[in-house]
Amino acid sequence: MIPRARAAGFTMVELVVVMILVGVLAAIGIPRLMGDKGMQAAVFGDQVASGLRRAQKIATGHRRVVCATVGTQAVILRMNACAPGGLAIGGVDDGDFATTDSALSAASTVATLYFQPDGRITTDAAGTTAATAAIAIGFAGTSGGLPTTVRTINVEGTTGYVE
Repeated sequence: MIPRARAAGFTMVELVVVMILVGVLAAIGIPRLMGDKGMQAAVFGDQVASGLRRAQKIATGHRRVVCATVGTQAVILRMNACAPGGLAIGGVDDGDFATTDSALSAASTVATLYFQPDGRITTDAAGTTAATAAIAIGFAGTSGGLPTTVRTINVEGTTGYVE
């Protein structure tokens, strides 16, 4: 009697495992390949919020006024003066917390925030008017070019709270 030759091919279990792996990789990889701006905008929002908290800590720690200029793609922190010639914190003047992606943006109701040594946040260097600001972090939308807001950072001037 001649032994039967083993049939070549894949078992059903091997095919199912491969299909599951391909599905998982596609679910993770396709959004990254397509440029998921929502995740990048969320990260940029976290950087902006931490930058504003850093400005407050520097103001109270150094007992100096710290100016935070919120631009469309950067937050620039300066001590004592908001002019471009003012002392930039961290030695950079092109945005301590910035993004190079032109689709991401930060829009604020107040363009310049002044962090006072006592912890308050104001709209002027003298510290007379408490700032209540909302900074919207988003990206250019795909339908009609409308911006899509991913995160809103709220600043409460009287308490110095950055949310």
